[in-house]
Amino acid sequence: MRKSIVVAAILGAAALVSYGCHAAGHPSHVPDAQGNAAPIKEVATQAHARDIQMEPYDAVDHLYRNAKSSLPTSVRLAILDTADWAAIWKRVVGNSSVAPLPPVDFSREMLLVVGMGQAPCMGYQINVDTVFRDRDKRIYAVVRERHHGSRCGCLNEVVSPVDVIRVPRTVRPVTFLERQETNVCEER
Repeated sequence: MRKSIVVAAILGAAALVSYGCHAAGHPSHVPDAQGNAAPIKEVATQAHARDIQMEPYDAVDHLYRNAKSSLPTSVRLAILDTADWAAIWKRVVGNSSVAPLPPVDFSREMLLVVGMGQAPCMGYQINVDTVFRDRDKRIYAVVRERHHGSRCGCLNEVVSPVDVIRVPRTVRPVTFLERQETNVCEER
């Protein structure tokens, strides 16, 4: 009887210590019973960022890349189903296009769509360079925008660059990490 009281007291004290640490602002970064990761506001701290082990994907699977999409504004989207994919595809290629909808197995994969929006001339590009996953299975996509340099010549043709990539499906948040570069041209 006495041993069971001592064991119960020790377990109770351990539970209080554990609860106290969690309540004191030290969130658990382990997924819960349903597989949900901790909310991003609890995880996105500088201290946690130093501890995150990022795992890069072997390759980025570009499903569609074009400098002349029909997207008038900048977009960063995660597409999880066929209905959304069909709707965004019409926006990417334009309503008058007969380009077939590329097939995607949304039971196993999802799409990330990054578009720059309209730019006044050639020399603007957008690309998903790298995709990483952290230990909570969140996805981080490194998006690089290349802008027209001030000394570069300009072919007056409106462009709207877009890049659509295929990644393994997840219900975790997707974070787009933005990088901007400018073309450098020599004086003539």
